[in-house]
Amino acid sequence: MQRLCVSDYFPVKELPVAVWAMPRQEAMPLHRHEFAELMIVTAGAAAHVTAQGRYLIAAGDVFFVPPEQPHGFADARGLGLVNVLFLPPRLPEPSAELKGMPGYQALFELEPRYRDAQGFVGHLRLPPEELERVTALLRELEAEARAYAPGGEALVAALFAQLAVRLARSYGRHASPAGRRLLAVQAAVRHIEANHAEAIALEELADLAGMSLSTFKRAFKAVTGVPPIDYLLQVRLARACHLLRDANRSVTEAALSAGFNDSNYFARQFRSRMGATPSVWRAAQRVAR
Repeated sequence: MQRLCVSDYFPVKELPVAVWAMPRQEAMPLHRHEFAELMIVTAGAAAHVTAQGRYLIAAGDVFFVPPEQPHGFADARGLGLVNVLFLPPRLPEPSAELKGMPGYQALFELEPRYRDAQGFVGHLRLPPEELERVTALLRELEAEARAYAPGGEALVAALFAQLAVRLARSYGRHASPAGRRLLAVQAAVRHIEANHAEAIALEELADLAGMSLSTFKRAFKAVTGVPPIDYLLQVRLARACHLLRDANRSVTEAALSAGFNDSNYFARQFRSRMGATPSVWRAAQRVAR
């Protein structure tokens, strides 16, 4: 699989952003890249291909592709793209206000995370008038990213932040029903991840999502690919694995800290999911080091 490198796609090495307008994007096999990529479809349609499946994309669609995530295009029909390539470690950390915007979380965190489970239905599609405004901003960013005028690094970072804010706002205004479901389920996911060691009731999660219990269970599985109880179990087991790497912590202590109050249940679930008892698994980790 081809791997696209920073050295080939960032014409100004001092800048952490590069913009490539592709008015006629042809079919492209699966590839991956060192950099992050924000893609805005400006015209036409195609199948967006990932390692797990294919999804139809069309004018107005916006989606984020994290570094090293394979993707490509098939059945391109007049496909036009603007690709905003960027290096997150070299950009200023997004403000707490921006990171807290539901649209920002949906675009840069949730939709890429759950894309294959939910079938690319929670993505952002800009209406024509908003696509025009975003395209104008992209032209300004492209011009600045291809030059290296004094203050260029600061201006490129500011324009990129402006683009992120505009897209986050657009997601909030134009979210599809699937997009709204994505955001609602994520409130429950964050609660599970922050409170996995405590007793969590399904009714509590459904209330956080603003849904009835039956609707919540269907929505949660549609977004994450697993029922909420299974997701909680996965989070607890992941935490237990982390804790078991501490040689000073007993298996029982690791289980309790991860949220398992029954050591026998913990041992059964651990062996079922990890293929070994907690003690054997921990010993294997030590040998692997």
